[in-house]
Amino acid sequence: MTWGKASPVLVVAVIFDLARNFFEWFWLFGPALFAVGCTAGMNSYIGTTITQLSGKAVAVGCMALAGVAGYFGVEVTEGFGIMMAAFVGFTGFLTLLLLISMTNSRLFKVNPRGMFSFVGSFGVCEVPFVGAIPAFSISLYLLYRRQIKIEKAALKAWKKEQEENKQNERAGQITEFIQMRDAQLAYGEI
Repeated sequence: MTWGKASPVLVVAVIFDLARNFFEWFWLFGPALFAVGCTAGMNSYIGTTITQLSGKAVAVGCMALAGVAGYFGVEVTEGFGIMMAAFVGFTGFLTLLLLISMTNSRLFKVNPRGMFSFVGSFGVCEVPFVGAIPAFSISLYLLYRRQIKIEKAALKAWKKEQEENKQNERAGQITEFIQMRDAQLAYGEI
């Protein structure tokens, strides 16, 4: 295993961690997205831009409206964010498990406790507010790092063993050649 082969799975893990973080912090990002959407929509309806004074007034009004809506609607946005973060975490767990099984099934064989680590990262993801920790990315990075280290050492030992086998084979061939030549010399064939 190399980092190049591991990087697609790690990129998917980072994407799922970022999506989960977005929903974990939805009580903050929800009103902010509302303010941006309100500003863009109202400015396009009025026919102005944010660089003009009327566009800036619309932006200030939308931010105030989003702030009030965020303050009074925090229970709704927080609950929605937690539910969506749990859904994204579960979907990410299943997706990453499928990707790992399709691309690198040795990951859990090389790391005997790797499956426990991966399932533990899923458990961390499902805890509200603690799930903001990028558990999938951290867990998979550590698992891949260990696998790459173990497989590099195994490859180095295999190459050393192959080189020793070649040297032993060459020595055996040389010894055999010398014995054949000595036998031919003894019978006077040369």
